[in-house]
Amino acid sequence: MEDTGEAEYIPGACNLGKEEIRHRMRIGYIGVGLTFVVFLILEILDSPRLYRIFILPPIFYALSGFIQARHRFCYVYGWAGLFSLSGRKQFHRVGEKENIKKDRRTALKIVAMVTLGSVLLTALYMII
Repeated sequence: MEDTGEAEYIPGACNLGKEEIRHRMRIGYIGVGLTFVVFLILEILDSPRLYRIFILPPIFYALSGFIQARHRFCYVYGWAGLFSLSGRKQFHRVGEKENIKKDRRTALKIVAMVTLGSVLLTALYMII
């Protein structure tokens, strides 16, 4: 059997194809850029330490893109019972309820990873 390089929907493990994964990587890099811009603004303005909390949203955005790309799994699609393997937003519905449950568990795990990572990185920036 020839490997076409296309992803296969695997409940709770993979719901993104190549184009969707590339899109998530772009989101990650955009998030890194936004994080750097917010960081520069805060530092140039010599903002009070409490204002450093404003770094959290772009960090969350960056981590969201990178973690979803790494896991080949979109938490929004997973929660909605969708997958997209053949192009950007080429949705297909997950048929079986057990597969939807698996996808939702994975979606929650990814959201938890993104949230925890964002909070930890923001806290680190706030105390440094």
